Amino acid sequence: MSEFKIMIGEEGFAYLRENNYYYVDKTGFLNDFLPLSARVSLITRPRRFGKTLFMSMLAEFFDIDRKSRDLFAGLAVSANEELCAQWMNQYPVIFLSLKDIDKPTYVRALTRFQEEITKFCKNHKYLISSEKVEKEDKVQLQKYLERTADEDTLGLSLETLINALASHYEKPVIVLIDEYDVPVAKAEENGYYDEMIGFMRGLLSSALKTNSSNLLFAVLTGCLRITRESIFSGLNNLECWDISDSRYANVFGFTQAEVDAILDKAHLSSKREDIRAWYDGYRFGNNQEIYCPWSIMKYVRDLKDDPGAAPRAYWLHSSDNALVRRLVANSTTDLTPSIDILLEGGTLTTKINHTPGYKNLASTPANIWSLLYLTGYLTKVPQDANYALPGLDVLTIPNKEVREIFCEDLREWFSHRLQSPQRSELHEAFWKPDADRFAKLLSDILLVSISMFDYREHFYHGVLTGIFLSTNTYTISNLETGEGRSDILVGEGDKAAVIEVKRARSEEDLPALLDMGMRQIADNHYDARFRANPAIHTIFHWSMAFCRKSVLARVVLAVQR
Repeated sequence: MSEFKIMIGEEGFAYLRENNYYYVDKTGFLNDFLPLSARVSLITRPRRFGKTLFMSMLAEFFDIDRKSRDLFAGLAVSANEELCAQWMNQYPVIFLSLKDIDKPTYVRALTRFQEEITKFCKNHKYLISSEKVEKEDKVQLQKYLERTADEDTLGLSLETLINALASHYEKPVIVLIDEYDVPVAKAEENGYYDEMIGFMRGLLSSALKTNSSNLLFAVLTGCLRITRESIFSGLNNLECWDISDSRYANVFGFTQAEVDAILDKAHLSSKREDIRAWYDGYRFGNNQEIYCPWSIMKYVRDLKDDPGAAPRAYWLHSSDNALVRRLVANSTTDLTPSIDILLEGGTLTTKINHTPGYKNLASTPANIWSLLYLTGYLTKVPQDANYALPGLDVLTIPNKEVREIFCEDLREWFSHRLQSPQRSELHEAFWKPDADRFAKLLSDILLVSISMFDYREHFYHGVLTGIFLSTNTYTISNLETGEGRSDILVGEGDKAAVIEVKRARSEEDLPALLDMGMRQIADNHYDARFRANPAIHTIFHWSMAFCRKSVLARVVLAVQR
């Protein structure tokens, strides 16, 4: 049996194949993609779904400067001998990744882009001495090598490289651009959006134009489509495929069959259902179920090191989701009722905007939900007669991993909104315990920090969870304990507390709900876990009742030993 080796984070196709690391075969894409249906193809997927590795595979397959037959031996495309003879290592290729063009200023972003062009030119120095390359193009190439190109010259760099390669090889060029939208996303975040849009429009339009005889085709990948008017102006030869499209739905990410093969190879098939609950649930195209490759490979690696390892939210800190978090936090429309419903396993019906411009992403709730869908935080519910609403889609959180991410973002949201003195006061009042003061502090926070009218009980549950997490208190939500499921369990040192949360329709109902909460804790023995732990000396029962922005709280010392 061959050794099962995995490499986390490696994005070079050749490196994986040459060193016998496990590779999930996506080369079948080439059988579908060729012959060409578009001169310029844009495929968008969420972060960490294998875009860079995929583009590296394409570069190895097409590049005339490489000898790749051994790399593709045994893979799906190798069975198509006619296609391989016609296309493999037959054309000059420009492969650029823009994922590192993420600087805080426009000048620094251009400098970083210059470095990428310089690196490419160093690898193709022969173009400057080639007798077939035009003199004017050689002059530009020398500027790129010496890092002396100005902004306008950099804006023409892709066109210059295409022309030089086409002249030298006397063949049209294939262009592969990975993470094309990262520079624009960072520009929007840092205040130089208009400058970057202008630069990218010039870069792509001049190089990928319809009438270019030197371009064979181009493939671009990214997270979002940027509206045709803003960056792809003049490109009538562009086709876009995002996660809603059935074509190429299984090319990025892992299918169930691919995950099953990994688990079988790693002797981890017994973990299948846990992995399905935590990492499955993304639906691309017409209900193609997809797993996030990053999370699967990270968990498999952890299980190989520790067979008892529990699933974790690996995707949380794997990439920069600052844009998503900022737009949700700064939205002029209160999104928390809908997020609360989603966290409880519910759904949201909205119209998806497939081409949201970065400058108006937060202009409507529908744009924000579209962003969350296109970036992997939400996914479509399978089509059903119950959801037959023309022009609308039904969205939900795909799996436990993403639900965990939403909860973590809630923690950060409250950490930023709560000043350090507020956190200290809440913490002190809770453990003193002083129910009246805790309720007053909490009511003040709701009054100034959150816009709400008639939220469900689960929203307040989420608010409290976020607050306790932000104070670094040991916090567990919705845990089966005693004879039921408690709302929130918290602990610190030798102290612990059980919290029951209620929502009232009117303020007159608050006292009765406090009584109900206290009885529920006692009758269902929600503190059983704490009572069984000899390290816990003090146990409090907290009942809290909410009505809009009003709060009542009651606390009982249940155990002192």
